[in-house]
Amino acid sequence: MSDETARPTQKVTIDNLSLRAGGDEVAVATGPNVVMHTWFHLFRTAMIHAIDNQALQRPISAMAEMTQTLVNREGRVSFQAKDKSLFVNGEKLRLSSDEYELASEIFEFFEERGIGGFSIEGALDAKAVRSLLSALVYTNERQFEKLESAIKSASLPFRLNKPMGAGKKSKAEIQLERRSYTFFTYSKLIVLYRTLVSSKTLPGAQRGFLMKKIARTVQALVDVCLEDDHTFLTVSAVKSGEAYAAHHAANVAILSIALGEKLGLSKVELADLGMGAVFHDVGLQNCPADVMMKPGPLDSGERQQIEQHPMRSVEYLLNQKSFNKSGLSQIVVAFEHHRNFDGTGYPTVRRKPDLFSRIVTIADAYDALTTQRPWRNALMPDETLGRMTHEAGRRFDPELMKVFVNTLGLYPIGTLVRLDTGEMGLVIYGGGEGERLGRPIIALIGNDGKMGGTADLAERTPAGTYRWSITMTEDPKKFGIQPSGVIAASAGVGD
Repeated sequence: MSDETARPTQKVTIDNLSLRAGGDEVAVATGPNVVMHTWFHLFRTAMIHAIDNQALQRPISAMAEMTQTLVNREGRVSFQAKDKSLFVNGEKLRLSSDEYELASEIFEFFEERGIGGFSIEGALDAKAVRSLLSALVYTNERQFEKLESAIKSASLPFRLNKPMGAGKKSKAEIQLERRSYTFFTYSKLIVLYRTLVSSKTLPGAQRGFLMKKIARTVQALVDVCLEDDHTFLTVSAVKSGEAYAAHHAANVAILSIALGEKLGLSKVELADLGMGAVFHDVGLQNCPADVMMKPGPLDSGERQQIEQHPMRSVEYLLNQKSFNKSGLSQIVVAFEHHRNFDGTGYPTVRRKPDLFSRIVTIADAYDALTTQRPWRNALMPDETLGRMTHEAGRRFDPELMKVFVNTLGLYPIGTLVRLDTGEMGLVIYGGGEGERLGRPIIALIGNDGKMGGTADLAERTPAGTYRWSITMTEDPKKFGIQPSGVIAASAGVGD
């Protein structure tokens, strides 16, 4: 009896499918997300290499294997984009931070060709996959009807779908879509930054490409901030102690842009400020991991290594082919962000820190203090603002600090509060002037630690009294609550 007949038959469906989609450098994709991974690595490789290049062999084989397996078991494979979400056979994909970058390139590929997605009605072998690439990728054609005609002429069991109409959306749907897009763009920035700094031997052309993509992503975040600064600030409460560097870079950019917007900076200035914030700590990549993650106090030698990172950041940013105003702003911020308002700090220089540097100093400290680190626990957001306000005039610009408090509110996003009704809630919308400063919108938290409905603490009863009031703040760790997960859920995205 052969091995093939001896092996028991295992039912394979979209939910349990697992393929290495696209090559050794790619993590194993599982479940319905394998369709996204397989398609992404196929078209991305085809856009880089000629159709007879050896590099295409793995992506083509993965595509053939995926279609043969799924069409045999499911009958068909449908892959559709709608409202910046992806669906496989009608099931919405839950994307990790790393997968957001893949998804964004898929959206771009589809939009350039007027495509909403595709359906595969039959298995594709390697020859059929190559025919598909010839009709869809190895062509200058971008009109949907002509692409559709080319695929039909090749007699492939592959049908292009037009974009799905959005239809009229409610105010709540528009708000949810805006929040999802903000998380999507924020996650894209994290992935791009992590990709850029993960390799010390990145070719110049690839580094320049990633820098441009980061700049475009920062510009997209500025647009979000100008449209809805409160929704924009929500993502700054997403924390990661394990992937600290990339999350910190993105969070400091978010907080800096939000503060700059309140100061009346122009759109171009906000983009320059955001880029300076993203790269303020880039020199820390050269600091040994055992120093960065040391749970105890640093000795004098280790402290000296840490204090060299502003100069290391400047050296990194100087390693560019050309400079413009934005690039010079990044260098100034990287050099000055540990200079204090009263002239202390490091490196030691006489000049007063630039406005962008003083903004980033505040954003840097707030995000660092509210994030769990190996040597200390994260402080609660309101506690952090209290400590920082006490340092205004010495470490922080006092006028900027006042604006920063108004920007975040007395109970910043991510603060767990106890109400006079005994209920608990997590702040998901705060800041502003007047009563909103101390009366945010919260997501109510049930006894199981999961989000219930929302409550606007500025809401009043018919008698004119406030329906809810905050009595105290609580430590989320005490109740096993992860603020990042609650905030992500409130935006309709995965944790």
